[in-house]
Amino acid sequence: MTPRPGTVLRPTARGIVAIVLAVACWVLADLTRVMPARYLAAALLLALLIGAAGILISRIGLDARRQVLDDAVPVGSVARVQLDLVGRPPLTVLPLGRGAVREHLPAALGGQGDLTLARHMPHVLRVSHRGPHELGPISIIVRDVFGLFHLRRTIEDGQRITGLPVVAELTPAAARATGITREGTVGAAMAPGVGEIGPIARPYATGDDIRRIHWRASARTGQLMTREDEPAEGHSAVVVLDTTRRGEPDPEVEDRLVSHAATVLESLGQNGWEVRVLEASGDEITRTGTRRGLSGTSPLGSEADALEQRSSLMALAELDFDDDCTGIGQDHAAGHTALAIALGPDDGEPFAGLELDRFAGRAANRTAIALRALREDDEDSGRRRPARRIGPGAEADEMGHDGVGADGIRADGTAADGVGADGPLGDPAVGPAPTRSRLGAWTLVRGTTADSLTDLLTAAEAEETP
Repeated sequence: MTPRPGTVLRPTARGIVAIVLAVACWVLADLTRVMPARYLAAALLLALLIGAAGILISRIGLDARRQVLDDAVPVGSVARVQLDLVGRPPLTVLPLGRGAVREHLPAALGGQGDLTLARHMPHVLRVSHRGPHELGPISIIVRDVFGLFHLRRTIEDGQRITGLPVVAELTPAAARATGITREGTVGAAMAPGVGEIGPIARPYATGDDIRRIHWRASARTGQLMTREDEPAEGHSAVVVLDTTRRGEPDPEVEDRLVSHAATVLESLGQNGWEVRVLEASGDEITRTGTRRGLSGTSPLGSEADALEQRSSLMALAELDFDDDCTGIGQDHAAGHTALAIALGPDDGEPFAGLELDRFAGRAANRTAIALRALREDDEDSGRRRPARRIGPGAEADEMGHDGVGADGIRADGTAADGVGADGPLGDPAVGPAPTRSRLGAWTLVRGTTADSLTDLLTAAEAEETP
């Protein structure tokens, strides 16, 4: 059970035994005049006095400050955390007792773990699930040199770490199969970027930049008109995530779908697309414009692209698959959409009740990807792929014992349980090959969580090859 913030001072089981034994020996010595019993009682009382004095001095200035150095990292990666004692409490100068710092972490960050008490306690935490994760309180635990008294100071600081969806590399073949890669070179000059002035004029609205007023249109219409950004015709894409609630949710499937969506979003951005990512209800999760740093000549544009990418990943990290079926029939497509990609769980009838065409507009390229969890009977399919290695960790891990931290990371950055991003290290993942079919005007690809996005899309392309 997670303790409440505050300070608790109490005797340990050993201390209770010492107190009872000291009183019993003192009473026995008074009754029987046995001097050794009195000496033993005096020794026990002296130890209790020394222990109480040490624990009370240790309590002075005992406070800790925790700082998360990496507040958002991809799932499967490690986040650096710096934990320091505030000031120089007497416990760090005098040998008054033994101490440890206990972090009450959620399961997604490795669960509860202990650090040896020191002035500086840097460590790493592995993030195993997508979404925001509260770190929970930290408890400074101190016992005196005899182990007779126990001091616990619990601090709640509200720190959290967000597990971002993993952005994988999409091969050129997979991008061509989906229509992401188009003929010719795609660059920032193909369409006006965000903030560039297009030829469309609209009535002036409060808050519009005075520099964007279209003076010719204003003179012609007799009212102030504002220059409007014109979207790149035929170069806008939509990514739809089927977030409808159907039965018992599978976190593994949901995280994999969101990671595929993040990979598609990144690939579309690199190829000059404007992208809208939508929920099943039609609500917009995130939107990205034409990248301003594609040509490599604008450092500010590259920085703006990086901030936009981080904002999109944070929005995807906090996505919940909890939509109901109301409102799904509304038309949420943009008229200039040229490419549509849908991702959803495969529960036997993928995208059932979701009218995908309403999201696609006039898109000529329409790909729907449905995933299910890898079942035990899939392991007999015979198809094998190499497992990916877990990324590098910190040089040293101070969590836990025997070189293995509470986050499951050894000092060399490997996983203590031997599990990688796609399966156990040294044991490649197995599963059936993705299948391709038609779902109306959409190309439907069905696979498992063991399939990478490239596996899904290149398998679909291979079936089209005569």
